[in-house]
Amino acid sequence: MLALLTKGLDIALQILTVTLIVALACVVVAGVTFRYSGNSLIWYDELASVMLAWITFSGAALASLRNSHLGFSGLLYGLPLKGRLVLFGLVETITVVVFGIIAWSGWAILDFLAGDVMTTLRFVPKAFVHGILPVSAAIIVIGRFLTFPDRLAEIRDGKDPEAREIEHEIAKAEAELAQLNAEGRK
Repeated sequence: MLALLTKGLDIALQILTVTLIVALACVVVAGVTFRYSGNSLIWYDELASVMLAWITFSGAALASLRNSHLGFSGLLYGLPLKGRLVLFGLVETITVVVFGIIAWSGWAILDFLAGDVMTTLRFVPKAFVHGILPVSAAIIVIGRFLTFPDRLAEIRDGKDPEAREIEHEIAKAEAELAQLNAEGRK
């Protein structure tokens, strides 16, 4: 059940992030085209900066869900099991607390923005624009809980996921090389 929820959230974040990237590219191309023609769009700079922020936060939530943020896995997996478990628990607690505070304070800030609108796109509320902050922070917290059992199992197993990935790629390259060698002998 957790795997299904995690996969669904992963797909939704991928769709959102890629859609935002494509839309941002279209907005920038349109802005440059109109500026080059002498008819600058007054709104495209503001919209592009907002879209970039949305891409950043949705991408951060996706990376967190996939446990793909930069880290010090060599340090973590270099510790004995008890040390790994303590450090893992400490890092997870700090992460959930910090992003929980960000989500809570982000929602609180949206109340202050009620009634405010963007400068150039007067129909877009600032609360909508800044809503990505508490939403992405909440998704990060949810993602940490959804992936907790799998990450804890990796910690207990003691094998660094990066080392597993490297071993997998080496085995794949060796298999491809062996296949090329076998084809070359024919």
